[in-house]
Amino acid sequence: MAGTTNPAAAQRWPAQRVHALAPDASSQRAGAKLAVPTPWSGWGARAESGLVWGDCKGSDNQPYQVTVELPGGQSPPSYSCSCPSRKLPCKHALGLLLLWSGGAVPETDEPPRRVLDWLAARRERAERGEARKAAAAQKAQAAELEDPAAARKAAQAAERRAEQRIRRIDAGVDELELWLCDQVRSGLTGLRAAGYRPIDELARRLVDAQAPGLAARVRDLTSCLNAPQDWPERTLAEFSLLYLLVQGWRNRDALPDALAATVRRRIGLNPSSAQIAQSGERAAGRWLVLGCRDTTADKLVERRVWLQREADGRVAMLLAFAPPGQALNLALSAGEVLDAELAFAPEAAPLRAVVIEQGAQLPDQDGSAEQQGAPDCPPRDASTRLAWTPQGGTLDEAAAAFAAALAADPWTRFIPFVLGSALPLPADATGAWRIADAKGGGHVSLLPETGDGTDPNRAEQIGLALLACGGGHPSPLFGLYRPAGLTPVSVWRDGEATNL
Repeated sequence: MAGTTNPAAAQRWPAQRVHALAPDASSQRAGAKLAVPTPWSGWGARAESGLVWGDCKGSDNQPYQVTVELPGGQSPPSYSCSCPSRKLPCKHALGLLLLWSGGAVPETDEPPRRVLDWLAARRERAERGEARKAAAAQKAQAAELEDPAAARKAAQAAERRAEQRIRRIDAGVDELELWLCDQVRSGLTGLRAAGYRPIDELARRLVDAQAPGLAARVRDLTSCLNAPQDWPERTLAEFSLLYLLVQGWRNRDALPDALAATVRRRIGLNPSSAQIAQSGERAAGRWLVLGCRDTTADKLVERRVWLQREADGRVAMLLAFAPPGQALNLALSAGEVLDAELAFAPEAAPLRAVVIEQGAQLPDQDGSAEQQGAPDCPPRDASTRLAWTPQGGTLDEAAAAFAAALAADPWTRFIPFVLGSALPLPADATGAWRIADAKGGGHVSLLPETGDGTDPNRAEQIGLALLACGGGHPSPLFGLYRPAGLTPVSVWRDGEATNL
């Protein structure tokens, strides 16, 4: 087992990719502190097998034994550590991987016995799991052949559950419409004075009605009501979009298929990856990772990774979810390259995609070909050797792209966009940072977040980071654009990408 070749893990990962494995910012900082040789002993790596191991001195009398197996397919790395932390990966695994990434962990021909035992136990558990799945599938198939009536009953039960959810959503939509009309009749001042509680209670009832998309949009009303200026206009605009969504849901059967799919997603009926793979539009090619962003909502961490196709500049977004403290599968950093076929969710403005298949080879600089790994774990030298500067546009083109997206999906709040020649402008007399378009002219506000709230301290941190990364020169900047401004995600300088 230790001699099994793992081509995807044969190259050392860049530090950015290791940082992307961290379940949260505190784990990332703690792992970076352990990325020094002092507390480590008994370490080693076997790249052909994708194994890295080591003993880390901690608060316990015995050192913590750490083992990591890097993926050879689209699955995430596997970790083992004797520390009591429930985070996955823990800070010790992150510190070990950062040391390995920097070349400090020596290559060893034979892993220690504990690593072999752990690997054997993992293989045995995986085999038992596959055997159980195969047995369950055979049992279900046999039951269907022996008793077709039971299969029909199971299908009918699934249909009843789906119909029951539709009825619950219908009830939640009815309540939301009544609530909106009541607020307009009684005036918005009372709603603003009531604070967060009425909105939170309505959002909770929508969650109970199994319409989480509606619930999230209702919660966003708080930022509109708390806006220091023009809060009535912003609140009424959001009321209008909610009412439009209510009408879209009720008339979904009369809408074009793509727009009906958009309405279902905005309500909270998200298609599964399997459904997208089955019915979505396929797009193959080489994709550059533009950037990634993590958000926490409803007790889940959501990671969004944006890609741009080399051939035509088309943008795609990959999604991954995990509970807080757990690693997400999409450990990708800005500047890496995927050679893959994607399937796009069939919506009015297709953006979300899933990886269907990764190409087996990527061309080298000299025209040769090199075997690569799965799209979730490209080797470092493929990323740095083959990356290119993203295709960018001007602020006028960003506004036109936003208008087109809004025409297709009226509930669009922002779009991913690469500003080809961006320059941060330090805070003016009002204390606001801006982003100038050095090619097309004009400027927009630098927004630290995609919501309506603003944090001047965070805006200044991002602005200073842009100045440091770009050296005061215009650079390609990827961010999330909306008419109010641009939220930077990553910046390019001399062919290198930095996630902000």
